[in-house]
Amino acid sequence: MSETKHKSPYAVEVRGLSRSFGPRKILADVSFQLKHGEILTIMGGSGCGKSTLLRHIIGSLKPDSGEIYIDGTETTKLDDEEFSKVRKRFGMLFQTGALFNSMTVGENVALPILESSDVAPHIADLVVKLKLELVGLTGFENLKPAQISGGMKKRVAMARALALDPDLLFCDEPTSGLDPVMTSVIDTLTVDLTRKLGMSAIVVTHDMTSAFRIATQMVFLFEGRVVATGTPEEIKANPNPILQQFINGYADGPIPLKLSKDDYLKRLLQS
Repeated sequence: MSETKHKSPYAVEVRGLSRSFGPRKILADVSFQLKHGEILTIMGGSGCGKSTLLRHIIGSLKPDSGEIYIDGTETTKLDDEEFSKVRKRFGMLFQTGALFNSMTVGENVALPILESSDVAPHIADLVVKLKLELVGLTGFENLKPAQISGGMKKRVAMARALALDPDLLFCDEPTSGLDPVMTSVIDTLTVDLTRKLGMSAIVVTHDMTSAFRIATQMVFLFEGRVVATGTPEEIKANPNPILQQFINGYADGPIPLKLSKDDYLKRLLQS
């Protein structure tokens, strides 16, 4: 899609997003922008709010306050029918891959095509072959998920996410559970496909090697707040001690090793 067809300079823009579950504030005044054609990684430790943030962007959760824009369209006030039109513009790669074990690889990839249009089955089959070729799995369409490796499952899930030629790709921990070689394969696919297909991408990850390999922009969350944003070079140079402890994997620093339940709840309530 050419830049002139976009309504906004940003593929995604989040403004002042906040969300609480009971007394727990999970997200607090989160703001950032993703330009068209770029890959943004959302980083942070377990429980920092990054997956919750992603669920708000894709419309599965509504914020208490704040706004989310997808190519200039404010989505937080849309009803389900209105948002379904926006949802057709993006693909989603889940942490587990979320393939249906009862279906073949080809049937899994074809599912969004058949659900969203009246395309003839032979056309859907052709699209499936093309998408599997994109992820390096030509000829795998008749196998079941149980017959392929974990890394291959992630690539099938990537092919399914690309089935409807999305403008936006959302990935939740796409390299979780993979060995270093397959992690590199998935990272390379993410970068190559976004460039070749003209997509933008948001990737949630706590894998720093992967994050710095793929990102053009980064957002770091800590206790539901944005601690730092910037290019990979800017993030590496940022002196914030919380950020530096996380990206370098230091055991000692402001992120505590031990935390009592009372301390944890107090910090959540204060955030």
